[in-house]
Amino acid sequence: MSARIARRFGIVASSALLVATAFAPSTSGAALAAKPVVLSVIVSPKTLPASGGVVSVIVRDKSATTCTVAVLPNIKGFPSTFRCATGHFVTSVHIPVNSQTNGQTITFSVTAHGVNGRSPTRTAVVSQATDTGPIGATLNVHDFNGNELAVTMTQIVDPAIAANPYFTPNPGDRFVAVEMSLLNQSSATITDDANGDVTVIGTDSQAYTANFDSVAECTNFDYGGFTLLTGSPSESGCVVFQLPNGVNVKQVQFSLDSFVDTAQWNA
Repeated sequence: MSARIARRFGIVASSALLVATAFAPSTSGAALAAKPVVLSVIVSPKTLPASGGVVSVIVRDKSATTCTVAVLPNIKGFPSTFRCATGHFVTSVHIPVNSQTNGQTITFSVTAHGVNGRSPTRTAVVSQATDTGPIGATLNVHDFNGNELAVTMTQIVDPAIAANPYFTPNPGDRFVAVEMSLLNQSSATITDDANGDVTVIGTDSQAYTANFDSVAECTNFDYGGFTLLTGSPSESGCVVFQLPNGVNVKQVQFSLDSFVDTAQWNA
């Protein structure tokens, strides 16, 4: 009798368990989905010249459907949202010229979104140089092959004295010499002509090119030309201009003959 009752209650208990299981809340779908997470953010390159360039942003994520990329300082087109359900995505961001007097840090922030909400934000940074500074500052310029030249605009000699008394400025003009130091920062030889690389902007907003005369205060490199080997010491020289009396130097600009980028010093 007791065995029969036990079997009967066992059947009832089993049925109750089946009913309870049938009506229990489902643990599939959203309840089982993990919270989205950004696993890594990699940016390349990590440094940029003042002229800017393209940065690749490589993101790995988990349990996300979309990912949002934001950039500071603000870049046109961002924040922007990308599909990232495959667990990774790559996008490119064009960074414009940095015209500030100091270098800047560009921050890339990525947030993942999924059925279970959003992830904490993960960031990566890129450092960008400046192409503007005061006289005495060292700024970098590049040739077409990406070779980097560090240019220190040492001083402005105004007025400068003619090295040869028979070669004097035009009536109403005076000689002005811009003295600089050049250092090869690359793994290749850099050869160029400083007379063609340097431009002076006057307080009359006019651009002045080299005069090719010699002055007593400094030498004109090798008639303007310079060849800097890898690992060689810096080379100093000056470029001479004729400016009208009453017009002062407002800015000095330097660009290698490939015109990839231009550095500017404010006088």
